[in-house]
Amino acid sequence: MSNKKTELLLLRVTTAVCLAFGIVSVAASFKAHSNSMLFDGLYSLIQSVFILGSGGIVLLLFRKENRKFQFGYSAFEPFFIAIRSTVMLLMTFSIAASALYAILTGGYAIDVAIAVKINVLSLVVCLIVYAVISVQAKRLKSPVLRVEARSWLIDSAISLAAVLAMILIFFANKRGYAKLALYIDPIVTIFFIVGLAPMLVKELLQSSRELLGAAPASSIQKELEHIAKRHVKREGFKKSTLFAIQQGRSLSVTLYFYLKEERTLRELDALRTKILLDLRAYSSWVEADVVFTLDASWVPLAMPLAVATV
Repeated sequence: MSNKKTELLLLRVTTAVCLAFGIVSVAASFKAHSNSMLFDGLYSLIQSVFILGSGGIVLLLFRKENRKFQFGYSAFEPFFIAIRSTVMLLMTFSIAASALYAILTGGYAIDVAIAVKINVLSLVVCLIVYAVISVQAKRLKSPVLRVEARSWLIDSAISLAAVLAMILIFFANKRGYAKLALYIDPIVTIFFIVGLAPMLVKELLQSSRELLGAAPASSIQKELEHIAKRHVKREGFKKSTLFAIQQGRSLSVTLYFYLKEERTLRELDALRTKILLDLRAYSSWVEADVVFTLDASWVPLAMPLAVATV
């Protein structure tokens, strides 16, 4: 099965699972009167909508460029993730406000018998789905699946927090602390949201950086520079200059090699092929321009950022 088909299959299966648990959790949360369950259910419902969108993004990424998008669709991936993170943040802040209001107005009682069954089942399923998607995300080097895996890990943590809240409420009622039990569910909800928000903010900032054309992570830049320097040493060039941006899984690279003497066009074409093959071996999502020159004076005119390095 191709990478595209594998991604799409995983996204379709997880959409069905996520939607089912979202509907069940939201319905059960009203019957059990639990904010933590409502948070879990709404998270799953919103996640299922975005998983459907993820499938569309994967299809776009494997589509050939056209006249409207002549450099492909790589920017759609971080754009989609940024929208997703923003919606999730708004949802978490809304639930946090509701939980805080409940604390200030005396808390609320929940039906532990209903809530604990749903939350335990949700926790088990979420952990299984997270494990499967996480492995496939690493194998396929897919940012979309990586974000999905993180979402299922978050969903697992939400379910775990809800289970712990149910256990605490059960023992509080058994020990005669019924009034204290009224506050446990909203307090657990707020504590979890406080822990979740930084992850979503980090995800939003990373996607925004990619949309703005920021350089990839330093580890990626070092790998790319290592490939360039290896060819400089092997072919006896003066030096090389590398520029790169990352958008989702796609890397756009421009490599300048400064020659010591003239070489034939046929020879340079052969060298370019070797360099491009090395870059493609590093990542199948690399788009690269390899430029050879004897005279570096024109380079700042082609790429103003090169001024400082020429």
